[in-house]
Amino acid sequence: MAVAHEPVRGDGHVARRERRTDRASWAPTVGPGMVLGVLGTVGVVVSMFLSWRTGDVMPSDVPFGFLFDSTTTATNPSILLALIPLAVIIGIGAVMPRASAARIIGGLGVLVVVVLFAVQVRDLVDRFPGANMWDTLDTGWYVAAISGLVAFVSGFLPSGWTRREYTEAEVDDGRDTRTYDQR
Repeated sequence: MAVAHEPVRGDGHVARRERRTDRASWAPTVGPGMVLGVLGTVGVVVSMFLSWRTGDVMPSDVPFGFLFDSTTTATNPSILLALIPLAVIIGIGAVMPRASAARIIGGLGVLVVVVLFAVQVRDLVDRFPGANMWDTLDTGWYVAAISGLVAFVSGFLPSGWTRREYTEAEVDDGRDTRTYDQR
């Protein structure tokens, strides 16, 4: 039967054994990308409850097909089908570490919805002489446009999540000590 022996140095003393463990984790801090991402999310959500066109036309009243055809007769689903998932994507990108791409994609998606809506409203307004598209668009459209732009820009700024690294070392020479070096 083999018996494990402690390593012994030449002078008869027991040698020290060390074990190092490097660890890393993410620590939330507030950064400009995170703040603007949250503002973009809140703005998109608020725009869903505001009128997008004069006459109190809410996003829930605008069929999704309107974004591609101003003469559509469809009534369902509404453009909320696009806005709700985009708001969720922006929100996830704002609170998750290393998710700036989600804020960029969500912001671009909102901007696409806003531009398609404006193009179709312009097509409708062009049928009436003297009418102006900018007079027809209402507060919700502007809030969504600004929020989409803010969310898009937030994707290029640091989100605020920092990587925390530390080393854990154990020394085995009859006593146990732990040290932490935070980098």
